[in-house]
Amino acid sequence: MIDLPFSVLISVYHREKPEYLIKSLDSLVKQTLPANEVIIVKDGFIGSELEDVLKEFEVLLPLKIFALSTNVGLGKALAFGLKQCSHELVARMDSDDICFIDRFENQVLSFKNNSKLDVSSGYILEFQNEIGDRNVIRRVPIGHEEIYKYTFKRCPFNHPATMFKKSAVLKSGSYQESPFFEDYYLWIRMARSGCILGNTKNLLLHYRIGNNMISRRHGLSYAIHEYNFFKKSYQEGLIDRYHFFKFCLRFPIRLLPISLLGRFYDFFLRT
Repeated sequence: MIDLPFSVLISVYHREKPEYLIKSLDSLVKQTLPANEVIIVKDGFIGSELEDVLKEFEVLLPLKIFALSTNVGLGKALAFGLKQCSHELVARMDSDDICFIDRFENQVLSFKNNSKLDVSSGYILEFQNEIGDRNVIRRVPIGHEEIYKYTFKRCPFNHPATMFKKSAVLKSGSYQESPFFEDYYLWIRMARSGCILGNTKNLLLHYRIGNNMISRRHGLSYAIHEYNFFKKSYQEGLIDRYHFFKFCLRFPIRLLPISLLGRFYDFFLRT
C-alpha cells in the first residue's frame, strides 16, 4: 500500500487551448494512484472557455483553484501555488501534457523506497498533435551523482514530469522569476544546496511539443534570456567560469534558422 499523500501543481494562463486542458486533467482522473489535491493557479484572466473546463472537472478531481489578478509568469505563479499545496510531496504538470496512467504510482513509490529523495522525474514521450505521431523519448540521467554532474551541462529533469518535496524546494529558494529557465534555475540551486536527486527510466508523461516548441527557443530574445540566466547563475556562484563560457557557446545556436535548430535539438538533445 502506498500511503504518501501528494499534491499536483498546475499553472493555467489564457493562451492554453481548452481541449488540451481537458485531456490533461482527464489523465489525472484516470490515475492508478489519484492525487489528494490538484492545485490550479490561474495566472491572470484565462477566459470563459478555460473557466468552463475547470468547472467541469471540479466534480471529478479534488481541485483547489487560486486566481492571480494579473499574469505574473510561470516562476511566480508556481511559487505562489507551491505555498498553497497541503502536502510535502508535490507533482508538477503543465496544462497541455498527458500523464501515463501509472505516473503517480511510480513516482510516489520512488519516494517511499528512498526517504532521502528530494526531487525526481523520468522519461517523457514527445508528441506533436496527437499521441503516437512522434514517439521520441526524452531521456534523463539516472542516479544522484550522474544527475548532479549533468546539471552543469544541461537541464537534468523533465520539468512537467517532476515530483519533489515541498520543503526541499522552499529551502532552496523556491521557484523564482527567470523567463524560460524557472525550472533549471531551481534544479541548480537544489543541487548546490545538497538535495538528493533521482530519476526513473519509467515513461511518465506524454509531452506536447506542438508546432511552436522550437520557435519558442529561437531568436535573439530567447538567447538574451538564456545568457542572463547563466550570467546570474555564475554571479551567484552556482556555476564556475568554465561552465559559464561553455554555456555562452549556445548563443549563436539560438540564431540558426528554425529548420536547422530543430535538427540540432533532435540530434543533440534527444536520444
